Amino acid sequence: MKFFRTISPQQLRLREHQIFLALTIVVGILAGLSAVLFTVAIDRVTRLLFGLDPSAARMFIVPIAVSVLTGILLVKVFPGVRGSGVPQTEAAYHLHGGIIPRRVPFGKFLTGVLCIGSGHSMGREGPSVQIGAGLASAVGQWLNLPRARQRDLLAVGAAGALAAAFNTPVAAVLFALEEIIGDLNAGLLGSTVVASVAAVIVERSILGNEPLFRVPTYHLQHPAELLAYGALGIAGGIISVVFCKTLLGARAAFQRMPGWSRMLQPALGGLGIGALLLVAPQVRGVGYEYVDQALNGGMAVRMMVLLCGLKIVATIVSYSSGNAGGIFAPSLYIGAMAGGALGTFVHRIAPFPTADPGAYALVGMGTLFAGIIRAPMTSVFMIFEITQDYQILVPLMVANLLAFVISRRYQPTPVYHALLKQDDIHLPTALTRGLPTTWTAADVMTAPPPLAPGDAAIATLWHQAPRRDAVGWLIGTAERIEGAVSTARVADAMASGQGSEPVRTLLDDALVHAHPDHPSDIVLERLAAGSGMLPILSRDDGARALGVVTLRDVVRFLGVRAVPDSNSHS
Repeated sequence: MKFFRTISPQQLRLREHQIFLALTIVVGILAGLSAVLFTVAIDRVTRLLFGLDPSAARMFIVPIAVSVLTGILLVKVFPGVRGSGVPQTEAAYHLHGGIIPRRVPFGKFLTGVLCIGSGHSMGREGPSVQIGAGLASAVGQWLNLPRARQRDLLAVGAAGALAAAFNTPVAAVLFALEEIIGDLNAGLLGSTVVASVAAVIVERSILGNEPLFRVPTYHLQHPAELLAYGALGIAGGIISVVFCKTLLGARAAFQRMPGWSRMLQPALGGLGIGALLLVAPQVRGVGYEYVDQALNGGMAVRMMVLLCGLKIVATIVSYSSGNAGGIFAPSLYIGAMAGGALGTFVHRIAPFPTADPGAYALVGMGTLFAGIIRAPMTSVFMIFEITQDYQILVPLMVANLLAFVISRRYQPTPVYHALLKQDDIHLPTALTRGLPTTWTAADVMTAPPPLAPGDAAIATLWHQAPRRDAVGWLIGTAERIEGAVSTARVADAMASGQGSEPVRTLLDDALVHAHPDHPSDIVLERLAAGSGMLPILSRDDGARALGVVTLRDVVRFLGVRAVPDSNSHS
């Protein structure tokens, strides 16, 4: 009698897919619950801290007082949950095999509720993505899934959380593929759809099937109106570039502040928000109720222009100072105000029939999202899901395309990736992920030599060199690499009498480097353009050298590969 029977590889794969599908549904439900709880908690905390009719003193004091507490939490307890959460989720997917520390979702939930609930001008969608992804990662770690499956589950959790947070399942799927994974052709389409549907079912079961915004019926009144939407696209592109560059510049300024001030920086942001709330309480928190007013023609054009500018300032102050919250909702708010203002102006002066200003506010939401977040497909389907109206697609695509092109031209690096670069984290590009290659930098690199300090004299470096035939030196400290300098360049400096100058003066402005996953053609191209010794830097920490590649290393590697047996057995 046989107690066991042989299971074919095809049956094993089928069972694995079935198990993963079941996990996808579970993760979708968990992500949906987390997004709903996050939304409800923010509303409750906002009501608790501000009441129904807050005084001016309360508007000013609450953001400062709560930010003192969140500053301590963000530095001492949950250091990995500052900001939106979307860049960190991307880094976890591409660099950490889908692993997110288990305390991150809880920390993001707590600090996000406190920061947004205390009035900071930030959104709940970005944090919801990190919370959902973190819960999915925790499930994968608990079940000890293979690393590839843990990665997949992270993207599934991110899609489910966003679907529940914004009540747009199709847009959530596209966002996961377009932004988190970076590949619209990814094989996870089915899994993300299942998770998004499960999450939205949970969200609608608890909060009801009410739309996030009350959207007026849209009609394109005249073909010439597309020119007005084109103008909105250009304006949206310009506003997107200004927003992104100012946000990155302000964040860089906070990062240059002394390390001891890091705990106080969120409170500085709270001080700025408190002052802004005295002028315009409408920029407090997520602010979707004012977006709804703009969509339905309930705002004067001057108020929309004012709120557009103040929301940009408030979001930059909140985000750059290190508080926990996203830029998803602010981009929609800014877009609604900019679009509504332009639509009102067009409605008044156009010599042809035009749609109501609310239609322009709606298109403006998608336009600013495409320009700031740089996820144009997500933007189009998000607005379509809100309206359920095909007629909005043509003007929306016209405006989105112009905003996207302008933003990409003047801010080449998308804002989420630029934020990671400020933290010395470098995601692999689509070329790196998809290009087939015979070997990578990780296959060839050797251990990095000891780093020489940048303030050391050139002569000291030359005379203390352990090997005169060395290709060059890495300059910097164990914490941060500054650059690389070749032996030939040091020799030339000695010959020209520069021996007393610090070696830092020989470094180029930009360090030519590669990452471990860079393919052979990139490694060789950069090796030829550098100092003869190509530093290989970590993607997690762009200031840390993992190894170096020299021409000698490449020749040795290729030589061993070419004749592996003839030398070893002779």
